[in-house]
Amino acid sequence: MGNAKSEHAVPPTDIEFVFSAGGFHTPCVLKTTLPFKFSNPNAPLYGHLSSIDSSATSMRLTWISGDKKPQQVIYGNGKSQISQVTTFSQDDMCGSTFIPSPAKDFGWHDPGYVHTAIITGLQPSTIFNYKYGSDAVGWSDEIEFRTPPAGGSDELKFLVFGDMGKAPLDATIEHYIQPGSLSVVKAMVEEMRNGSVDSIFHIGDITYATGFLVEWEYFLHLITPLASKVSYMTAIGNHERDYAVSGSRYVTLDSGGECGVPYETYFPMPTAAKDKPWYAIEQGSVHFTVISTEHDWTQNSEQYKWMRKDMESVDRSKTPWLIFTGHRPMYSSYNSLITVDATFRNVVEPVLLANKVSSCEFGLLLG
Repeated sequence: MGNAKSEHAVPPTDIEFVFSAGGFHTPCVLKTTLPFKFSNPNAPLYGHLSSIDSSATSMRLTWISGDKKPQQVIYGNGKSQISQVTTFSQDDMCGSTFIPSPAKDFGWHDPGYVHTAIITGLQPSTIFNYKYGSDAVGWSDEIEFRTPPAGGSDELKFLVFGDMGKAPLDATIEHYIQPGSLSVVKAMVEEMRNGSVDSIFHIGDITYATGFLVEWEYFLHLITPLASKVSYMTAIGNHERDYAVSGSRYVTLDSGGECGVPYETYFPMPTAAKDKPWYAIEQGSVHFTVISTEHDWTQNSEQYKWMRKDMESVDRSKTPWLIFTGHRPMYSSYNSLITVDATFRNVVEPVLLANKVSSCEFGLLLG
């Protein structure tokens, strides 16, 4: 896995529209427009929130911009925090002479710069307003968000799902779309407006970008009405991490050469270190143990020891619900469509039973 870097990114490139006939197999270019420039290529975009601990008194805000200079988030009664800035480059993507990848070749798209800032001094289950950006590049709209309940409080209303992906809002044909994602987002926005959502957990296969890096921005745009207003927590899946030379538990080409770098840059979770994407967090009466099914989970592995220690340490008088989440399924009634790894079940299930796990939440692993 490559390491995210703080250089190499450039502002968004100009756009040309190409009109063609003949379909994807026999394309024929009919007309190409002159280049269109972005009115503000450095604009701050796609702000999304995530929890950093179980106190719900601080939240992480992440957004992107074409400008590498630090920006700000302004919130509450004039409080502000300066952003930390990072990015990743084509060199960070996986690939080799023998196994080329879209991410290192024709699927590459410069991500610009990813800004993160920790909003502090908050209260659990409370509404605050914020905006992000700078005078130099412009500001987002003012946005209202609600912090999740602190760990150990009485109630939590959350949404959990996996494998959502993204889709265009029109009849455009794009690489690897998931048409149902539009209906899912619409339904979740309605639930949120009704006050029925404290937080969201997206358990793997986030964008299905699979090496076509511009699709991360499509996805961020799609979830902005949700992720800018409530805590949006994630777990890594095969389409974020796996590649033949990545060291993943499963040797597939599913990430298209991304190897977890864009995922961890766009969605920094409260993990211990880079490329160790497992963590635990408490919200309301629930303790969430979030693992990576794509990293080593076998007995005596670092992750196995961590998950066992974490679940054994849960104070069930404080958080009586213990929910275990990971992308690949441990059980399935659709064995013709989904491969269930019996070894994973045999290794992990005894730990879940020993710690009286309340619920297991897995992604679908459809491909």
